[in-house]
Amino acid sequence: MTYQTRNWVSAILTTGLLVVLALALTPFTVERSADPYLERPSTFFTDASGARALLLVLKELLPSVEQWRRPLNLLPLPTEPDAPATLIAAGPQRSISKSEADHLDRWLAAGGQLILASDDGWRLASRRRPEDNDETPADAPEPGQKTTENYLSRHAADVRWSERTAPRTERIAGSSVPGGELTVQVRQTFAAVKGAKIIASTGGAPLAVEIPVGGGRIVALADSTMVSNRALGAADNAVWLVALAAGRGHGKILIDEFHHGFGKKRSASELAWAFLKTPWGWCAAQLAAAGLFYVFAYRRRFGRISEPPAPERASPLELVDARAGFFQAAEAQKLAVELIVQNLAPDSPGAGKSSRLSIFGRKAGDGALFARLENLSAKAARGKKLTASEFVEIGRIAGQIQQGSPHEHLR
Repeated sequence: MTYQTRNWVSAILTTGLLVVLALALTPFTVERSADPYLERPSTFFTDASGARALLLVLKELLPSVEQWRRPLNLLPLPTEPDAPATLIAAGPQRSISKSEADHLDRWLAAGGQLILASDDGWRLASRRRPEDNDETPADAPEPGQKTTENYLSRHAADVRWSERTAPRTERIAGSSVPGGELTVQVRQTFAAVKGAKIIASTGGAPLAVEIPVGGGRIVALADSTMVSNRALGAADNAVWLVALAAGRGHGKILIDEFHHGFGKKRSASELAWAFLKTPWGWCAAQLAAAGLFYVFAYRRRFGRISEPPAPERASPLELVDARAGFFQAAEAQKLAVELIVQNLAPDSPGAGKSSRLSIFGRKAGDGALFARLENLSAKAARGKKLTASEFVEIGRIAGQIQQGSPHEHLR
């Protein structure tokens, strides 16, 4: 068997083994769970179960409609500026926390309207995790866990739902229905609505109820899918929902997306302010204020007062020693002589060393002194090494010239 034949046989056997393993594992595979995002009537989705069409319709027909992506305990009360008049919670997937429910009660009592489309009354958070706070809604209950406490039961104790059926088109009537009668698509109604006013029904079954809360009200819809894109396109659901939303005047309308899992990230300043409003935050603020008062009142400083370090200064003799040491180490006699000559005749930059010395000598009136300096300078320029006495003589002559009285020093 050749090498190429062995490769083909190995490939065929490996492929056959993989096929057999796949067939053997097929009975043990489980059906993949449905994507929970596809079951949320959120205004971010344009599929059949989403509610994007509701947002677009409300924006087209009403003056101000926005998505609300923050906890409900941050909802402005109707007495505050730019406060909403209506909040729509369509099939919230997350339960509402106690602090949110309490604030929502105050908002309703002040004149707000809540349109709640839910088939469980909007669960209340019954248990918290250590990392949760009042602004974090609890997740859905564990599989098999039954929850009976909900937000709707706080205001209407005996409200129950019927069994869910396939979507069907029904004619509804009631005080909330424009024109007295409309055709809507539903799949669930209320089974009992004791303590609530029926404002829409279909075939004798309550579909929507009104629950007064102080100066406001809760409009509860039995079917959360009534706001979906599929339902709005199949019947007159949009007409009825617009009429319900506009029932509290022309104020701003908010659609809750926070409890669909699309909360907006908060800035650091907002988180700091939220912390300062808590008891621990208030305590921290008081400690910080007391510390600042102590610092300013007693003029305390973080460390003693000290003078700035004085800049290091070198004496002229040290500079001369440093330069002399540099030239001595480099044996740069020629360069040193040139620098001395240039300092003696700075007014003649375009002339050579000899001409500068001659011009300067005539001005000083002592040609012999400058002739000696010129001879030594020429010797250094030719590359000859000067003795120590000659180099000292150059410096002495230069010093005498700079002092302005060369004749006295020569005598």
